[in-house]
Amino acid sequence: MSSMAGTGRIASMDQFRGYTVAGMFVVNFLGAFAAIHSVLKHNNTYFSYADSIMPSFMFACGFSYRLSLLRRLDQVGPSLAYRRIAWRSLGLVLISLVVYGVGFRFESWDAMTGPGIAKALAELVKADAWEVLAIIGVCQLLIMPVVARSAWVRLATMFGFSAAHFLLSYAFNYDFVSGQPNGMDDLWGTTGRRAWDGGTFGLLHWSVPMLAGTLAYDIITAAGRPRGSAAARLIAWGALVMIVSYALSCFSTLYTADDRRTGESGEPIDIAVSPVIPPLGRLSDRPPAELLATAPLVEPEVLAKNYWMMDKRIVTIPFIWFSTGFALALYGLFVIACDRFGASFELFRLLGMNPLAAYIIHGVVERTVYAFVPRDSPLWWTMIGLAIFFTITLVFVRFLDRQKIYLRL
Repeated sequence: MSSMAGTGRIASMDQFRGYTVAGMFVVNFLGAFAAIHSVLKHNNTYFSYADSIMPSFMFACGFSYRLSLLRRLDQVGPSLAYRRIAWRSLGLVLISLVVYGVGFRFESWDAMTGPGIAKALAELVKADAWEVLAIIGVCQLLIMPVVARSAWVRLATMFGFSAAHFLLSYAFNYDFVSGQPNGMDDLWGTTGRRAWDGGTFGLLHWSVPMLAGTLAYDIITAAGRPRGSAAARLIAWGALVMIVSYALSCFSTLYTADDRRTGESGEPIDIAVSPVIPPLGRLSDRPPAELLATAPLVEPEVLAKNYWMMDKRIVTIPFIWFSTGFALALYGLFVIACDRFGASFELFRLLGMNPLAAYIIHGVVERTVYAFVPRDSPLWWTMIGLAIFFTITLVFVRFLDRQKIYLRL
């Protein structure tokens, strides 16, 4: 724990980071309840508001990552700076495993055999380890070699990660994450086990918004560039990325219900036989209007799940790049509101100044409040539960703020 420095901060990023933490609290709490609309829940078929939060948080982490690494390189040199980053990243993974668990428990000593331990560790690496703090920690390690490099190197790394994710998804990863038969599960001994948030290989794509955050830092801190101009660039680039990503998602319209797989007992499975390579031959058979995918934030009719949907479970190309563009454009609006016009919200300041502490506290409070709010609660009681959860969490975070206690690794 350490005291915060009062200088050198970028108000818009503090506020944006606080917004993402607040949004995470809301969607994490509400996602469990039947009365809540799907746009406020995580899903695997379209870009909902809930699905925008984690990429935006990764974006904010990337912004701060470049800021802090460049500062440490100047202060202590490469060797010590990179060593600190590595230990901090591993520390986030450890905190994640301690706070949120490892996903398994041996019920007896006899169960702790070689094969039993190997299977538990394989499932941990495939699925159970990847809570958001662990994802941040490993992504920081993945991109550490390029964070201080030029913008072109970082942009090329983003495209390279997407290309690698596409190829791995074609080879095995789409089925690997979905729990469908594939060679990697046969090798790991995790057949039938689904993952979420992309699993192990999804880390490639979660690094994309983090690297975009480093590029946003460059735009904001460019010498001689007024913040209004920087905001316009962020919004323009964000809009362009969203448009291109939406266009890529239109490949999902080429699939029909006839493309679904058939299970062992003959029942249809809602995953396409060829989910990664779309049936491009159908392009000429469709009028242009039928090639338009459902708009983001609108739940579509799903005929056969595929790689070209905005899918957070797989962390597909359309999803991660659209959400990255969304984060860029939204942060541009924060730059206008906060850096140009001085807007500031106390809620966002509290959460943005101490996000690690707030995140850990919210998980503990959430589990306690859930005991009194059943999953089938009516909307009014669900919202009361949300208010109670939010209030208790903020009481703890405000106390830490008044004591000048901020969690840092």
